[in-house]
Amino acid sequence: MRRRKEVLVGFLLILPALVILAVLYIYPLFLSMYMSFTVSNRLSLANYEKVFDIYWRDVVYSVMISLITTFATLVLSVLISGYLRFKNWRFLDLMYKLPLFIPFLIVGHAMRVFLAPHGTLNNLLTRILHIEELPGLSRSWIGLVWAFVWIMTPYATLIVLGAFRSLDSAYIEAAQNLGANKVKIVLDVLLPMCRPSIMVAFILTFVRTISSLTIPIMVGPASPNMITVSMMFRVNYFNDWGTANALGVVSYLIVMVFAIYYLKFMAAERGGIKA
Repeated sequence: MRRRKEVLVGFLLILPALVILAVLYIYPLFLSMYMSFTVSNRLSLANYEKVFDIYWRDVVYSVMISLITTFATLVLSVLISGYLRFKNWRFLDLMYKLPLFIPFLIVGHAMRVFLAPHGTLNNLLTRILHIEELPGLSRSWIGLVWAFVWIMTPYATLIVLGAFRSLDSAYIEAAQNLGANKVKIVLDVLLPMCRPSIMVAFILTFVRTISSLTIPIMVGPASPNMITVSMMFRVNYFNDWGTANALGVVSYLIVMVFAIYYLKFMAAERGGIKA
C-alpha cells in the first residue's frame, strides 16, 4: 500500500510536466505528421512526392551543412577543452562562452555584416594583403558554416570540457608517467574515455544546426536552402502546410537516425561496462 502511495505521489509530481510536454510537443508532432499525409482532407503521399521532387537538394544540403558544422564544432571544442583541461586560462574560459548569451537573430545580423563583400573581415584582409577587393562569404555555404560554428562551439565545449574535467586525474598522471605528451593524452585517453559525452555534443549540435531558421535566412545562400527555410517558404508564399509538414517529418527522420545510433551506442557502452 505504501509503495502505491509513493508511486501515485511521484506521478502527481511529474504530471504537470507531462501535460506541458503532451500539449506543446507530442500533440503538435502527431498533428504535423497527420497533416503531412493529407491533401484536401484526404490521405495522400503527394506532399512527400513534392518534397523529393522539388526539395531533395535542400534536404541533402541541410544534412551536409549540419555535418560539416558538427565536425568543425567538435574539433574546436576538443581543442579548447584539451587546452583548458591542462591549463587554467581564465580569459579563454570566459571568451568561448560569450556566444551563449547572444540570440541567433543578433548572430545572423552580425555575421551578415562581418562577412559581407565590404564587411569587417574583407576590409581588414584588403588592408593586410593590399588587395583591392575580395568576395564576401555572406550568402554562401562557407559563411553559413562559419556562423553556425561560431554559435554552436560554446554548447559543445561545455559538454566536452565538463567530461574532460570530471575524468579522474589518475589516468592522465599514469599516461604522463609513461611519457605521453598532452596531445597524446587528449587523443588516446580523454577522447576514448569521454565518448558518451562527445556523442551527446555531436547529436545536440547536429539537431540545433538542422533546425535553425534565423541564421540560414540571414547568412545562407538563396539556393539551395536549409529545410527550415524551405518550410517557411511553403507556408508564407503558398500557404502549403502539407508540404511544410512533410519537410518537417523528413527532418524528424534524419535526426531520428542519429538518435537511434546514439541510443545503441549508449546501450553498447553500458553493456561493456557491466561485462
